[in-house]
Amino acid sequence: MNLHFAHANAYPPGAYAPLLDDLRRRFAVRAMASRPLWPGSAPGKLHDWHPLADDLVAYLDKHGARGWVAVGHSLGAILTAEAALRRPEFFRALVLIDPVIFSRPLMAGWNAARRLGLARRVHPLIPTALRRRRVFLSADEMFERYRRAPIFRRLSDASLRAYVASVAGPRADGQPGVELAFSPEWEVAIYESGPLDLLDKLHLLTLPVLAIRGAESDTFRPWGVRALKQRLPSAVVRDVPGTGHLVPLERPGECATIIIEFVEALKG
Repeated sequence: MNLHFAHANAYPPGAYAPLLDDLRRRFAVRAMASRPLWPGSAPGKLHDWHPLADDLVAYLDKHGARGWVAVGHSLGAILTAEAALRRPEFFRALVLIDPVIFSRPLMAGWNAARRLGLARRVHPLIPTALRRRRVFLSADEMFERYRRAPIFRRLSDASLRAYVASVAGPRADGQPGVELAFSPEWEVAIYESGPLDLLDKLHLLTLPVLAIRGAESDTFRPWGVRALKQRLPSAVVRDVPGTGHLVPLERPGECATIIIEFVEALKG
């Protein structure tokens, strides 16, 4: 059975190598690199997430997707859900890992901030992205720096090295060292232009849905789970204890087992 994985903002497909390797025990896995990783792509042209969803639909159509399992993390989860709403025939089941779901008040406040040109001031992740160090002497230096970063504290060395390998690209100026392959400009453009507001459309999904949540996530919060279950009562929700928003990087083996068991149960 075929499976497509859609990655999060600033986390290229290679960052999920431990998870995807485990999933390959059961599936033929594909993972499209999104627009920020395309040579020459311009973040200034992104005004919402619909073009990113267009890219995913076009990729799946080109590769003959029919009855595939679709897995997405964060941004990738929302793009996967949007693709399923547009082209349900592509999919057998959806797995949404810590999706970006905003409450009605939060969405209204965020849209107001965008209209007033305040998005960069109020979004908690944008200042960090703009300050992100871009150039390192080597991938090993990047690893050692990130090993001390609180956001990566729950990642094993193997998972962190997979992430570093996915973002440590050659320097554009040809100088020694490495630089971020996923630019901070693109990361910020995605934060500023999203998310897609799918709350009023989730009930239209007719496919089996599994949601995996980092139990300590600051993104897919308990009210988000309630909102999902209200609109999709048949959805299965699994919390992974001791994890946050980066749950598929923090516990790749456990996430793979949950996904495989979910898909296997659909045969019954």
